[in-house]
Amino acid sequence: MYETYTSEDALIQLMYHELPLADAFEMTEMLEDNTQMQAIYSEMLHAHKQLPKVQFMPSKSVLNNILNYSTNTALEARF
Repeated sequence: MYETYTSEDALIQLMYHELPLADAFEMTEMLEDNTQMQAIYSEMLHAHKQLPKVQFMPSKSVLNNILNYSTNTALEARF
C-alpha cells in the first residue's frame, strides 16, 4: 500500500523528536523561511500541549500474564 508522506508528517515527527538529525535541521530551516508552515507547526504544538498526559499503570497480575505468555511462546518456538 502506498502512503503519502507530507510535510505535516515531518512536522509531527519534529515535534516528537523522531526525525533524524539532518532532517530535523532541514525542517527547522524550512520553518524559518515559511510562515504558512510556521503557523501549522504552531497549531500542532498548541494542540499537543492540550492533550492529556496519560500514564499507564497496569496491575501486577496483568504484567505477570504478559511475561508468562512471552515465556511460554518463547519456549514453544524453541521446540
